[in-house]
Amino acid sequence: MSEITPDTRDWADVLTGGCPDCGFSGREDPTTAPTTVTEAAATWQTVLTRDDATVRRTPARWSDLEYAAHMRDIFEVFDRRTELMLTEVDPTLDNFDGDAVALASDYEHQNPAEVAPALRTAAESYAARLSQVRGDEWDRRGFRSDGREFTVASLTLYGLHEVRHHLGDVGA
Repeated sequence: MSEITPDTRDWADVLTGGCPDCGFSGREDPTTAPTTVTEAAATWQTVLTRDDATVRRTPARWSDLEYAAHMRDIFEVFDRRTELMLTEVDPTLDNFDGDAVALASDYEHQNPAEVAPALRTAAESYAARLSQVRGDEWDRRGFRSDGREFTVASLTLYGLHEVRHHLGDVGA
């Protein structure tokens, strides 16, 4: 398989500029995230049953399986980051380089039958955590290692963009 060129964009810019590719505005309601995440997990289950789920449709694009593995890991990372923000004062959030993780975890050769339940479990955990966020907790902060500030609300919106954008990537 050919290498996919790593993506160097800081996708957090969608929080202020939206995303013309998927229609994300950055003004979505973060309190809808538990439902959105749960519904997305169900959609991913269907995506992973496609006959061509492991096929890269073009050499420069991940397969549906690779996108699903990425979303499994995104749900885990965002769940962990949210937990830190809710339990610590101004924590530094763990780094996540999706391309490096894809290579190290060999997304391309993972088994859809194993990714599907792991994605569902990660999504359910993240949705459950978000469903417990109340009032001022949405304003709690955390900082990426590069200094970028997130609140629980903005981090949740960033996660909602990931959900919407990658479902679009796989045509779901």
